[in-house]
Amino acid sequence: MLQRLLMVLSIGAALAMLAVLVVRTQGEPQTLEGHLGRMTALAQLSAANVEADTQVMRARLSLESDAQGLEDAMRRLEAARTALALHRDGLRAVSRDVGNAVSGLLQQLDDKQALLGSYRSQVGEFAGSYAKFGQESDLVLADPALAGDAGLRSAVRRLLEEVTTYSLQSAPTNQDTLDGLMTQVTVGAGSAPALRSRLIALSNAAARVVGDKDQLTAIAGKLGEVPVAATLDRLQKNYIAHYAKDEANLARYRQVLAIYAAALLAVFGLVGWRLRRSYGELDRSHDELQNLNASLEETVQARTGELRKALDDLRFQQAQLVQSEKMAALGQMVAGVAHEINTPLGYARGNVETVRESLPFVRELIEAEQSGDARRREEAQRRWPADEGLAEFEILLKDAEHGLGQIAELVLGLKDFSRVDRSLTELFSLNDGLDTALKICQSQLKGRVEVQREYGELPLVPCAPSQINQVFLNLISNAGQAIEGQGLIMLRTYAEDDEAVVEVQDSGCGMDADTLAHIFEPFFTTKPVGKGTGLGLSIVFRIVEDHRGRIEVDSRPGQGTTFRLRLPLKAAAATSTSTIEPAGEIVLKEAFA
Repeated sequence: MLQRLLMVLSIGAALAMLAVLVVRTQGEPQTLEGHLGRMTALAQLSAANVEADTQVMRARLSLESDAQGLEDAMRRLEAARTALALHRDGLRAVSRDVGNAVSGLLQQLDDKQALLGSYRSQVGEFAGSYAKFGQESDLVLADPALAGDAGLRSAVRRLLEEVTTYSLQSAPTNQDTLDGLMTQVTVGAGSAPALRSRLIALSNAAARVVGDKDQLTAIAGKLGEVPVAATLDRLQKNYIAHYAKDEANLARYRQVLAIYAAALLAVFGLVGWRLRRSYGELDRSHDELQNLNASLEETVQARTGELRKALDDLRFQQAQLVQSEKMAALGQMVAGVAHEINTPLGYARGNVETVRESLPFVRELIEAEQSGDARRREEAQRRWPADEGLAEFEILLKDAEHGLGQIAELVLGLKDFSRVDRSLTELFSLNDGLDTALKICQSQLKGRVEVQREYGELPLVPCAPSQINQVFLNLISNAGQAIEGQGLIMLRTYAEDDEAVVEVQDSGCGMDADTLAHIFEPFFTTKPVGKGTGLGLSIVFRIVEDHRGRIEVDSRPGQGTTFRLRLPLKAAAATSTSTIEPAGEIVLKEAFA
């Protein structure tokens, strides 16, 4: 025993060591595809950052509102930032300092993108103010009043040159000159009102150009303070250093793995040779085992046959029990059914008797009509008015026909209820089944229990109609027995998902938790001795189980009970009750106020 334990522990340790070495050689940072993807993302980001800086510089030197190059650079920088974010986890896996550098770089890129957006907007404002300044300059230079003042005209031209220089230079030094020229232009208009107004507008336009240029320069300075290039350079150097280190470790682990695998192969080869010798001994005992197996198979087949016969007997007895319970339920309702038959039979017989007694008068009237004797015809009409009698005949015969139809429906319901089904694949209307059960239970419910129907549109359900009718009869009968005095039974049907749902709800006494826990057990009953077998709900559950359905019970003491039957709308794979595996389910719900 100790030797086997040591062997198992040795094999486990060897496999664990092998697993560790394999894992060490398969780390994510060492995969070539991941490494190339990260290096590509860093290179693209570096190129996009340089392009963005270049476009910022070009935009500062441009006096036009078009900054398409800057927008393209911003989009490329955002795409490069997104690509780097996809590799964030892989870079963090390399080392902590590389991961921290990636997080810092992504934050710097977000800051730079925000500043680039502000810079792009300011470029547009600067270009607009410069264009406005040019328009004002053209208006002033074209004014005839300026031609007579050579000094003022020279000042306007110098202001135009200085503003243009200020707009183009990255670090202008002519701020003082600009202020003096704007003051000279403003106060040098003389007495011409139109010229003075244009010169003031020109000075204001020059001031807006200078202000927009200053804001543009300030944003450019903030962009220069974001160290994206330096951070990216450090990240690339750290990543390459760590990657080289990981590659060296990976090479060592691979070498160790190769040596270890060779040693394991040698050990397993020795074990295999030992096992081969053991197999030789096992082969010699194979014949003995075959003989023993043959004997065991014969014994198993014999016992299996006995069990199969016992199972068939049990299923037959179960079917007999279901049929017996069905006939017992019919027996309990024989008196009521007889009354339901006798009532329409009585007035049908009376109506037929009335018609039969009137036949001689009809015959006499017909003979008088055929003979042509007027006095005989008048005598027959006096004794029995022909028109009124024929109308009464029609009414009496219709009543008799209606009564016989009621008897036929009741007998047909009893026939459907009492027959023995051999298949679960017959298509059946659950609504018709409920109506059939109600006809049989009518004598038990009439005069004290109101029955309301809320039938939905249901497709035909594959089932055993006689068994389903028995379920309905048991549930409706139990609902009627649970109601003392006047009450209400509600019958509902509807389709839900792939199931047909039938609800039988009563306003009876309800059940407590202890009763709910046992209602489907065979021979359990709350009725007095001799009043019930305790098999009704047990058989109901078995029938629902055979149909691969479910039955739910919701009850409160003093507030009634609801039985909810769920049957599948599609036929089960099996076609006989003897081959259906149990698949039913009970859901018991009990609530107390």
